Order: sequence, then structure tokens, then C-alpha cells
Amino acid sequence: MSDLDNVWKYLSKDSHEYLEQFLKNAPRWLLEEFREVSLPKDTEFVTENDNAGTVYILLTGIVKGSDLRVFPIAYDFMRFYPIEVFGGMEFVLEEETYRTTLVTVTNCRFLKLSREHFAKWVSNDINAMKMFTEAMTKYLLEQCRKERLFLFLQGEDRVLLFLHDFYEKNHLGDKVIINMSRNDLARGTALSVRTVNRTVKDFIEEGLLMKKGRKLVLPFEKYKEIKNRLADKIEIA
Repeated sequence: MSDLDNVWKYLSKDSHEYLEQFLKNAPRWLLEEFREVSLPKDTEFVTENDNAGTVYILLTGIVKGSDLRVFPIAYDFMRFYPIEVFGGMEFVLEEETYRTTLVTVTNCRFLKLSREHFAKWVSNDINAMKMFTEAMTKYLLEQCRKERLFLFLQGEDRVLLFLHDFYEKNHLGDKVIINMSRNDLARGTALSVRTVNRTVKDFIEEGLLMKKGRKLVLPFEKYKEIKNRLADKIEIA
């Protein structure tokens, strides 16, 4: 029995369906090459400029991409959710080293395999290459859109955009709980901790955010208010 046989039981319905479709034409030799790995939160498992010899498929949990090139600013430019493939883009672009740094935000489970085996598979599997290319293109479009917006948004509006996107990807029922430090919020908005502290304090005082211990709570009604505020300045979906 391969490691892949063990993972289906803990996948969400959407992840199960996506992974099943992604692997539907995968040869048996490939399925036997997959290795399951669990990593605790705050683990840096891919480092920019290291050799890109391994491909990771995110099964559960959340991963962030971090840009550390502008010292001392650390910018967490994107959060990734299952199913996501890391290391495949470097293969497509014929890059020998990873082009970003990736860190687990929560405890995560992955499937991993060598770049060599990944390349051999997707180069001969039209379905897998199509799905991977579509996912990569959506990621690049989303990232470009966000960076263009950040060129014109001031501090408060950057935090609003972050809260809007965080709600859409993480809400359960009629609210979302933001269990992030001010430093993490600063890294996610490319702002100083001081600016984030001031902005969050203002949002709490006006009732846009609620405090629950060290966590922040954004209810659905306030998410709609954020959406309306942003709609006055930018076009959002």
C-alpha cells in the first residue's frame, strides 16, 4: 500500500474531488512514489534560492508565501489552501532553485515527490498538465491583481482588503476568527506593525472588528460593510 492510499480519509470533499481528478490518469509507478509528510505550523519547508528538487502537494492546512528580499521588511504576499502544488512552477519555468519561501501557517499535510518524477508524469499527462497550468495561471492573476491594488491603496484600505480576502477564504457560518498577531497582519499587508496596531484599534473602536481575547472576530455584517467601503475605491468580485 502506498502513502497515497492513506490520505483520502482526511481530505475535504472539494479536495478529494480535485485530487481524484488531478490523478485520474496517473500511472501506478507514480502513485507508489508519493510520500506523505506532516509538518507543524511555522515550518519553513521551501526556501528561496535552495535547489528545487522536491514537489509538494498541499492536502490540509494553510501555507504562506513570504518575500524577504527587502530587509528588514517581511511581506507575506499570498496564502495557499488545498489543493496546491509547490515546486511545479519552477519545473515549468526551467528554474533550478525555488523562487519563493514557503512557511506553514497551520499544521499541514502534504504529498511530496521528486521533481524528476513530477516532470516525467505531467510531461506525459495532458489532464494533469492542464489542471496544473490552470491553477498556476489563476495564482499569478490573483497575485498580480493584489500587487496592482497595493500600489494605490493607503494603509487603512490595505487592511480592509486583507480582511475582505481573509473572510472570503476562511469564514465559517456568519463570521471569521482572525487568530493572527499584529506582526502577521503587518507581514500580510506590507505595513509597519505600528500602522497595523493603529488601524486595528480604530476598527475595533468603530465596531468594524470585535476583540475576543487575543483574537479578532469579523462578523458577516461587517464583512459586507468592508466590501461596500472597498467598492467605492476599487472593483472587487
